[in-house]
Amino acid sequence: MITTLNLLQRAVGLLTKHPLRTVTVLAPALVLMAIVGFAAAIIAPGFLTSGAQGTAAGGSSLVVLTAFVLSYAMMAILWHRHTLHDMGEQRPMTVRLVFGYIWRALALTAIQIAVNFALIIPLILSIRSNDADTAAPALVSILLSTFITQLFLLWLSLRLSLILPAAALGKPISMAKSWRYTVSVSRPLWGVAAVLALANTLATSFITLIDLDSSGHQLAIEMTIYIAQGLLIFSVLTTLYSLQARQKA
Repeated sequence: MITTLNLLQRAVGLLTKHPLRTVTVLAPALVLMAIVGFAAAIIAPGFLTSGAQGTAAGGSSLVVLTAFVLSYAMMAILWHRHTLHDMGEQRPMTVRLVFGYIWRALALTAIQIAVNFALIIPLILSIRSNDADTAAPALVSILLSTFITQLFLLWLSLRLSLILPAAALGKPISMAKSWRYTVSVSRPLWGVAAVLALANTLATSFITLIDLDSSGHQLAIEMTIYIAQGLLIFSVLTTLYSLQARQKA
C-alpha cells in the first residue's frame, strides 16, 4: 500500500542515495543557473528575488526570465531522465524535446493560475468575514488561505504532472491520462501536497524575515531554495511515474 510517507521517502531517497552522482548529473543545468544568477545580479538586479525593484529592467528582465526557465527545465529533464533510466529506451534530448517539456510546464502553470484566482479571492473573503469581530485576523487569514490554496494547487498539479517526466523521456502523455494514472494514489498525494505547501510557506517566511540588503545575497538564497524545492517535486513526480509504469506492466 502506497502512503504519503512511502512517496516522500522514495523521493528523498533519489536525492540523497548518491549525492555526488546527483550533482554530476545536474551540473550542466546548475552551471547555467549560476550564469543566469550572475547575469541577473548585473543587468536585472532583484528580478528573481522578492524585491520590488525586480521588474524595472524591462527587456533585460525578459532575457533573464527566459534563460532561467530554460535552465530550470534542463534541470528537471536531466533529473527525470537520470532517475527513470530503467524505464526503457529514451528518445534523444533535442531542442524539440526541451521545448515540448517547457510548453507542458507552462500549460500546467496556466491552469494553476486560473484555479488560484478562482479560489483565493472567495477564500480570503470567507475567512475574513468569519473573523470580522477580532482585531488581528488579517495576517492569520492570509496565511491560512494561502496554505489551503497551495495545498489544493499542489495536489492538482501532482495529479496532472506526470506529463512532465513522460515528456522528458520523449514519451508524452495527456493530462487526462496523468489524472487517470494517479487515481490510486490520490489520497496519499494530499499528504505530499501538505508537506510541500508547508515547506513552501516556511521558505517564503524565511526569505521575508531575513530581509537582506544585497540583492545578490538574496538571489543566491532564493535560487538555492528554488533548486531544492524543484528537485523534491521532480523526485516525487519520478516516483509517481515509476509506480504507474510498473502498475501498467
